[in-house]
Amino acid sequence: MATAPATRARSHRFRAPPPSPIATGKGLRSAAVDDLVLTEYLDDSLRVPDLNLPESYFPSRSPLKALAEVDLHSLVSGDGLAVRQVIAAAAEIGAVRVAGGGAPLAEEARAAIEACGVVFETPEGEKSKGALGQQCFGWRDALAEEFYWYRSRNPEMEQLLQRTWPDSYRTLRERMENVAARLETVAECIAKILSKHFVSQTPSKVGEIHSILCLRKYESHHSRGNMREFSDAKSLYSHALSLHISGDDHEFCIRCPEGSAIFEMSAGDIVVTIGKPLQEWSNGELKIASGEALFQPTDNPFPSFTLEYMCSPLVLSHEPENGTKMISLIDQLLIVLVLSLIYSLWSCVFS
Repeated sequence: MATAPATRARSHRFRAPPPSPIATGKGLRSAAVDDLVLTEYLDDSLRVPDLNLPESYFPSRSPLKALAEVDLHSLVSGDGLAVRQVIAAAAEIGAVRVAGGGAPLAEEARAAIEACGVVFETPEGEKSKGALGQQCFGWRDALAEEFYWYRSRNPEMEQLLQRTWPDSYRTLRERMENVAARLETVAECIAKILSKHFVSQTPSKVGEIHSILCLRKYESHHSRGNMREFSDAKSLYSHALSLHISGDDHEFCIRCPEGSAIFEMSAGDIVVTIGKPLQEWSNGELKIASGEALFQPTDNPFPSFTLEYMCSPLVLSHEPENGTKMISLIDQLLIVLVLSLIYSLWSCVFS
């Protein structure tokens, strides 16, 4: 006589339909026995495959390569290794980390943040109406309040800012411009490298858009758990480059369609990300990426701040030289002298 285990082992070969869990529709007897039979049948006959999809199937969860770190002084001096690192990082990830600013750059960032303390104390009514509210204030994913500092301002906006913060505007302007000028230098270095090694095949160049220094205020509850898979950053759709900097140490997240990466960012470091206009300019050779600071939730009631400089350097709007060279003044004089001698000889021969 067959044992119970053998019966269960062969039960997946049943060709008859599964037994009904209820023998009659009137409930004349208990269905416990039939339920047990049905449970055994389903347990042995259902074969759910174990699906293990590769990690790359979920691009937003796939880790990126380690973010390339370029020395600031080597970048500004045009060092060959720094140039190669920028090119590789822009093509593979769409972001590069510039280190070496150290304490001086971090101090300038903190000074700008301190000077803008009065900005976020502006009454909510003024932030949400008129030119001040439309152009200078906004929100990032309902998590961070933003203040936009335009480097090119018309006289009307300049007067409005002075009237809004009469006692602190001069200091605010000076410190914001100091940070913006430093970041503009880094942006121009990056743009020159990319414009030299990635030639656009399209007739249109990156449009000239006003540069913006964005001060972002995070409340204490902001954390990595609040972050979206891919942020709809304003700079992705308008500016070629975004440069992120902070006055203190914190975690930073880089996101691109291929994945994401979280790393420790030191005070004074700069993270440069490539925006959509630059990707289109390069015909897709450059990757697009966005970045966001991450802060661990604490009981500290004080907010955290970061700065993001969004720009489209002018070098990206100029036509390439196509290998043409300028002729020096000395060479021009020599050419004129040679032509004069040839003309004199020609006149003597046929005179």
